[in-house]
Amino acid sequence: MNHAEGARFRLRDDLRLVGAGGTNKVMAGELSRLVRRALDDVRLPEPKKAGPGALVYPFEPRVARVAALYHRTCVRVLWDVIETRAERLEPLFADVSEAAASCVQRFLWDGARLSVYAHGVQEFAAGERQVVGTVKNALIEAAAKCGMQVRLDPEAPDILFVVRWDEGVIRVSVDLAGRPMNQRGYRRERAQAPLREDLAAVMLMLARYDARHDILLDPMAGSGTIAIEAACMAKALPTFVPPRRPLLLGMPAFRGLPPDGETPLFADTQPCVFASDIDPAMKTITEQAADDAALVDCLSVATTDFRELTPERIVQLARARGATFETGLIISNPPYGERLDTTDLDTFYGDLRRFCQRFRGFRAAFLVANRNFEDAFGLRPKIKKPLSNGPLPAYFYLYEL
Repeated sequence: MNHAEGARFRLRDDLRLVGAGGTNKVMAGELSRLVRRALDDVRLPEPKKAGPGALVYPFEPRVARVAALYHRTCVRVLWDVIETRAERLEPLFADVSEAAASCVQRFLWDGARLSVYAHGVQEFAAGERQVVGTVKNALIEAAAKCGMQVRLDPEAPDILFVVRWDEGVIRVSVDLAGRPMNQRGYRRERAQAPLREDLAAVMLMLARYDARHDILLDPMAGSGTIAIEAACMAKALPTFVPPRRPLLLGMPAFRGLPPDGETPLFADTQPCVFASDIDPAMKTITEQAADDAALVDCLSVATTDFRELTPERIVQLARARGATFETGLIISNPPYGERLDTTDLDTFYGDLRRFCQRFRGFRAAFLVANRNFEDAFGLRPKIKKPLSNGPLPAYFYLYEL
């Protein structure tokens, strides 16, 4: 790091996980689980919290690789490399160029194509496009100082940089996946009000889903996001469906490191997952997504009103799949009355309670953005946690049945 007195910039070497607000513990728990499985000689230190939806770890290439290949509850996996307190474009260019020249060989190579995007830089003295152009030109100059010719390619970059402003500091990071982590690649079509993939994964972590002991049922599955994420997490499948691959695989700092990102970390786990929705069109969408995610043998899909599902039917289906356990997790993102028309939501939530009460010994988990849900559902939650669904303030509820 540059520690010279009065210096505007310093080198960073941090792994940063960014997710939805209130997900720090969940993101840390998932990364710990993945690293224990993939890297038996690594013990993660306690991360530094950087707000309600960001964690910072000391950068370790093998851990960063595991995160970019397998982590599902975060939205971005970033490698922080430079930060500067420059307040204008000219010193920003000088700082990034000088700093990057001393570390650029770790992430750039001769002939690499790069792109830069900015987030939250509105308070900087220049516009977003000017900030992006300045950082891009500084990185290209730094590479040239090290004998590398790199070029800008926003459409098909080999490496993606992100520039963020945070309380007077401009931070330059490498986006190790090259895209939001929730863009898995298995969902071609969506329901009318889809749940983001990372939030589905967060719900499953909060509900303590354990595929070794739980039948999992989403009785209002929509396009199947929760059910698909459950099966993927149970086996620790790579986050991105081929041909999508994280960009870090081409960077010098990560070449030849395990794991390979082609195989599941828990290949021997056989999840028992059921998705049902009243809309027949959702069955086709879910089955297509499950096929793209290579989950045909892990997921059963039906077209049924949840009120018609019984514990006996679910247990019977589980036994037909070879599962011996008879309890599990009901988990869903039910209608809120915001984007979906549902007549008399209070009655609907009451029906949902009566449905859940049939499943003695199960747990039930819901993400709901409706202030009347808790009273209308009528049971006392074991956990009630704020967890926004996009722009909608919502709560995650967990019940013991």
